[in-house]
Amino acid sequence: MNDLQQQYRLEEVRKVFGRHQIALDGIDLNVQRGEKLALIGPSGAGKTTLFRLLNCTLRPTTGKLWLDDCDVESLHGKRLRAMRRQIGTIYQQHNLVQRLKVVHNVLAGQLGRWSTPRSLMSLAKPADLGLAHKALEQVGIADKIFERTDELSGGQQQRVAIARVLVQDPEVILADEPVSSVDPTLASTIVRLLIDISESTRKTLIVSLHSVDLALAYFPRVIGISHGSITFDLSPDKISEAMLEGLYAGNDREQPATEAVNEPASPIAYPSIS
Repeated sequence: MNDLQQQYRLEEVRKVFGRHQIALDGIDLNVQRGEKLALIGPSGAGKTTLFRLLNCTLRPTTGKLWLDDCDVESLHGKRLRAMRRQIGTIYQQHNLVQRLKVVHNVLAGQLGRWSTPRSLMSLAKPADLGLAHKALEQVGIADKIFERTDELSGGQQQRVAIARVLVQDPEVILADEPVSSVDPTLASTIVRLLIDISESTRKTLIVSLHSVDLALAYFPRVIGISHGSITFDLSPDKISEAMLEGLYAGNDREQPATEAVNEPASPIAYPSIS
């Protein structure tokens, strides 16, 4: 795989909700295949909206978004679903089915490839225990495979969400505030885990973080977003305290926050059984 191949290209991307709520305003961004980068910025800056454009659950109001040299605007139906399968998203709220066992939530990473009958059969009898066990082993909780998800800690549930993405085996991993609900020590562990996965599998990794320290410590490229625009796009050594103060002017950058947008995030669709 060629690390210099372009994965994402955004030109003058603007996203407006309703008539007047401008979430993104003139975003220009290039991401190379295999890159690792962090997004930082205050609550409401546009980070979550940008993520939803990158995972193809939203489309720009104006401007252009290319993924693997394909204009996302031209994708519909099967082609759009195929493209989405190449993008794994880890959400702040985990998006797990709490009443199911861990193994079922992990194997949900296969739902985009499985037929409905196979998905239903896997709910009764997990279809690929070896794959689920390997993914859970990578995130350090293989012993939890048959436990109910709602019996796990928040940090363990986040690892289940990461294991689900490993089973999905996408080209891109997007992690939207993946450590905002865990303590600082565990936050560092999870960020390092994501970095290790990206490096060992050569997957593109884009992480949104409320912790500036984590972004500067672990990512070779850090992008600051404020008021829907990119304020800076630099390596950590080139980011000054004055730049950070300007980015968070009027905000407390140590406080985790969830961006509000007018459309809910798309949940994972699990087959239901009566």
